[in-house]
Amino acid sequence: MTTRIITGLVLGALAIVVAAHGGLVLFFVVLTLALLAVTEFYRLTRVYRPLPLAGLLGVALMLASAWFFSPTAFVGATAAGVLFTALLGLAVGPKRGVTVRMAVTALGMVYVGLGFGALLLLRPMDENGLILLTVIFGTWAGDTMAYFTGKAFGSTPMAPALSPKKTWEGFAGGAVSTVLLVLLIGLYSPLPLSGSLLLGAVIAVAGPLGDLFESLVKRDVQIKDSGRGVPGHGGVLDRFDALIFAAVAAYFALTLVVGL
Repeated sequence: MTTRIITGLVLGALAIVVAAHGGLVLFFVVLTLALLAVTEFYRLTRVYRPLPLAGLLGVALMLASAWFFSPTAFVGATAAGVLFTALLGLAVGPKRGVTVRMAVTALGMVYVGLGFGALLLLRPMDENGLILLTVIFGTWAGDTMAYFTGKAFGSTPMAPALSPKKTWEGFAGGAVSTVLLVLLIGLYSPLPLSGSLLLGAVIAVAGPLGDLFESLVKRDVQIKDSGRGVPGHGGVLDRFDALIFAAVAAYFALTLVVGL
């Protein structure tokens, strides 16, 4: 737990510095994390023999399009990545299991690319990166408080087949913490009160779903952690699984409902 807390504090400080700075520093940090995460995903699913080259190139193209061009280019890059996966599948040849190989490759690319790409798309929404930081810290606060609330009061399993230790009491504690923190940070951001409430609610739901999604994959392949690169947390994917879903949900909520 001590290692976990220290790592969390370091990551939090890094997030503040990088998000506030923006620019190429933010892009390359997010790109590095995304490439590590998708590599871990393919390592998790290696039993299905994915095509890592297609996934890595696809994620890099998606993030570059999101940062240097536009959301429309980001969508186009996603489609191009899936197409490249199909072409690589053709090059592999008509061998048994190639359909599954392409499907798992495309899943990893879209899953990781959309999440980390959404983080980049959130940065230009305000001058100082406060909205991006709100999503990051709102997600991490919910994850942290869900753990402690569940440990102290949890008795009702949330998804026993996927993650036996997660409880509805923990989810409630995490959700309340997320909404309160988002509202607090929202006092200093350009978001109206209604926008902060919506953002908090969206993160509170999407974050745990992201966590459960990775648990589903790990349960399927019977692997506990995606890696060991983040002390006390496992791998990059283990640390960012909730944020991947939360970032995508936050981006769409802010663009389609709030109008940013």
